[in-house]
Amino acid sequence: MTSRIQVAAMVLLAAACVTGGRGARRFPQADHKIPAESAFREDAQRADYREARSYEARGQQALSSGNADEARKELAEAAKRYADFDDRYAATEYRIPIAYHAAELFLYAQRFHEAAQQADRAATDEHASPRTKAMGSYLAAQAWLGAANQDVKAGTLEPFKIVYQDQRKTPLAPRTPPGAWGRFVGSADRYLESAAADPLERRSPPPSRLALIAAEVEYAFDNVQDAQRRLAVVIDRWPAEGDVLEDAVPIYLQTFLALGDRAGHDAAIRKTRAVVEAEAARATDPKQRESFAKVKQLLARAQVSAGFGPAQKLLEEGKPAEAAEAFEQLAAIPGAGAEAATALHNAALAWDRANEPAKAAGIRERLLKEFPESKLAADSALQLASAASKRGDHAEAARRYGEFLKRWKADPNRCVALQNVAAELDLAKRPAEAAEAYLAFGTEHTCVKADPNFSARANYRAGVLFTGEGKKAKAKEAFQAAASVKGVTDAVAKSQVEDAKNRLKGL
Repeated sequence: MTSRIQVAAMVLLAAACVTGGRGARRFPQADHKIPAESAFREDAQRADYREARSYEARGQQALSSGNADEARKELAEAAKRYADFDDRYAATEYRIPIAYHAAELFLYAQRFHEAAQQADRAATDEHASPRTKAMGSYLAAQAWLGAANQDVKAGTLEPFKIVYQDQRKTPLAPRTPPGAWGRFVGSADRYLESAAADPLERRSPPPSRLALIAAEVEYAFDNVQDAQRRLAVVIDRWPAEGDVLEDAVPIYLQTFLALGDRAGHDAAIRKTRAVVEAEAARATDPKQRESFAKVKQLLARAQVSAGFGPAQKLLEEGKPAEAAEAFEQLAAIPGAGAEAATALHNAALAWDRANEPAKAAGIRERLLKEFPESKLAADSALQLASAASKRGDHAEAARRYGEFLKRWKADPNRCVALQNVAAELDLAKRPAEAAEAYLAFGTEHTCVKADPNFSARANYRAGVLFTGEGKKAKAKEAFQAAASVKGVTDAVAKSQVEDAKNRLKGL
């Protein structure tokens, strides 16, 4: 008798060794179908199991008939019965597939906490194979993520927020992700460690996305160094997934800024850019190519932004020409977008400080040509008009102010441009055009409201010029406009208003 027991024990030990996991052959795994009722010997087991199966059958029937709410209700009850069965008969050899199946049913029923607990149960069972650990951990991560979002919506768990360094109002305060967020991170980590054993080639969300979300959670709760490590793994492990890198790279760069590591930030830009450019060259999927293009642009902008500090420092040190050249180099980085426009704007200002008006004008012309939709384009146009006036080319200045008015009709500097068109035409000895321009400025409602004194003086000047051109009707219109301006306080303007009234008597 003793001999026969020893042989049986040796056979079981051999079976365990063959499967590569403790008791894996003795205990069916997560990828094993749940057993038939006949698999259980005891009447009580069969009765409890039968009850669970009956709820599942009703749920499947409701699902096939299109009644999703009823299906969720019945399948949730079936999942509860399966979980209770595992609790009651913990020694059953089928506990792993039953727990995994209960997790799937709870997940469908949107009972995320219960789903996660059952998935964890399967994944951490002492007899779980590597495959079961992978399958169960993935399901647990998926369920804990659902549970976290559900808890946030219910107001029982704080949401996680990605705050960039320029928006951060408080210093870093690292803390453990609370509740379901922390459980999600743990399950995701466990899955990623065993993902090679996962029998499913395609997962939704994919492993890379799970790893990314885990990093985002850690970043949101100020565990910045851990987030940085995780994001570096995402970029290194899944470089061909452009859509994932599109979300991962900006946060990865932010981790360096949050830690005050400017040198690390710049090195990360260079390293990541090399990876992205190599993968972009190999990408064939249109969506991935689009994502890579966005990442490259993001990196370019980050590189330009990183260079603003050193260039600005040169300006502050009294080296405007060197600063201007540094800003120009930043603007030349391909794909820099709006940041390149800012770099050109700063370069022009630096050339102004270096007393190089021609170079400043050339940079502003380039900004207008390359970035016509930039918010800085309007300012560049005004600066070019002002530069023309300073060098005595008043006709050119008037033309540029006129173009500004046509292009930026609602710009806050509209009144300034209207006034300057008139003044430049006046200086260019073009009285008839100047008179029309003065009258246009002097009668513009917003300009009159902004400064009645300038409006009155402009209308008076228009009347004088129209008189000199022999246009009495227009002169009368201009003098009447001057006389009708309310709120005039300037002494010169007041005297001109009185003179306008006197002139009207003779017209």
